[in-house]
Amino acid sequence: MADPTIGDVADLVLAWRDDPVRFVIECLGATPSPQQAEALRSMSAPGSRTAIKSGHGTGKSVILTWTALHGITCYDDIKVPITAPTGHQLEDILWAEFRKWGDKLLEPWRSSLEITADTVRYRGCNGFIVARTGRKESPEALQGFHAKHLIFLIDEASGIPDIVFQVAQGALSTDGARVLMAANPTRNSGYFYDAFHRDRERWNRLTFSCLDSPHVSPDYAKEIAESYGIDSDIYRVRVLGEFAVQGERQFIPADIVESAMGKHLKDDEYNFAPKILGVDVAMFGGDRSVIVLRQGLMSKILFQTRGIEPERLASIAINLQDEHKADAVIVDAIGVGQAVISAMHLMGRQPIAFNAAGKATIENCVNSRAEAWYKMRDWLKQGGAIEDNADLRDDLVAPEYSYNLGGKLVLEKKEDMKRRGIASPDLADALAITFGAAVIRRDAIERMPWSADPAEEWDKYNPLGL
Repeated sequence: MADPTIGDVADLVLAWRDDPVRFVIECLGATPSPQQAEALRSMSAPGSRTAIKSGHGTGKSVILTWTALHGITCYDDIKVPITAPTGHQLEDILWAEFRKWGDKLLEPWRSSLEITADTVRYRGCNGFIVARTGRKESPEALQGFHAKHLIFLIDEASGIPDIVFQVAQGALSTDGARVLMAANPTRNSGYFYDAFHRDRERWNRLTFSCLDSPHVSPDYAKEIAESYGIDSDIYRVRVLGEFAVQGERQFIPADIVESAMGKHLKDDEYNFAPKILGVDVAMFGGDRSVIVLRQGLMSKILFQTRGIEPERLASIAINLQDEHKADAVIVDAIGVGQAVISAMHLMGRQPIAFNAAGKATIENCVNSRAEAWYKMRDWLKQGGAIEDNADLRDDLVAPEYSYNLGGKLVLEKKEDMKRRGIASPDLADALAITFGAAVIRRDAIERMPWSADPAEEWDKYNPLGL
């Protein structure tokens, strides 16, 4: 398209305002792929919220660049904060795209565009694009912006810590504000993952497969398939733009958890087993204290709250033990949990103390917490049933794992999860605590011969090893 006359500028801006695809074609001289055009149209309406999960090389960073340039070209009172997990992503990739496409703008926009180290704007105009690195050390990256028109752009959103989104929640929810985030789907938890799962009704969700993109050579998908297999998580993430079945360091695979959610069990599939209450006691103000009931393959969340006193939690645990005729109550004994145990003792009960840092009873785990989660993962694989609860699902898939020098399993600490912006997995920890001790049904003990070995006798009442 030839550079417009001054008289045509206002008409073009009005035409482009509601049609970003036309803007890209006419003002930038580019031809969006069908995937890119769909994303641009998704962002055309005030208040739109679009999330793109993508394979490698489909042009998602270009979409963010085009969206930002469309915004400052078509609106005056506008601010476009754009964030990414690293300065490299912003400076070497996104800002390089702005320089590339800035040189392709029609006049008079091309000669008026000013690009500095962290801003892009037209000379003499109020609107601007600004770069902000999204790190847990600076969670205010998307906060504090006010304008008639706001467009929030988030690149590599999988790598942005949740705390950044939590701090920015008010800004992102501003009436009329548009949000576009894109990423390779490398993490099976967090804000970006939730946009495609727990919060999916709030987002227009797009998936860009390399197989459908003209920007990706067919040889790329073929090479990944030959190296890793088309059923591999690497192929799913890098080629298909789908979340991995299991993250690289994720301890419990998502598919195992999802198959357990909402599963219906017949009574005779679990009623032979002991009833166990697991009590996870909150260590921090924002964490939850949780009580879970498990009987064999069945589990149920009975109670959860924040900010409860130890004595009150102890009383609730006792009431639930009586209500459900539980055979044992296992309580997290770290920190405030000791106060809960002491209160239960004063109330005439004998809870089992679970010390997460204690020595594991199986050789391949570094401590009792790793062992409990290891057993819980096996329980899920064997057919364990959990409620259809998004928070529980997120908790179960959130912790990562490693091995120490002795080859023993080390489960990620809650403190380390918080540092990468992940909430404490309180619901899952309460369920894991039910695996923290061997429990025998009280009626089985009453029928047991005095001379019997309790461990051997219990095998008769516990055929699934649960």
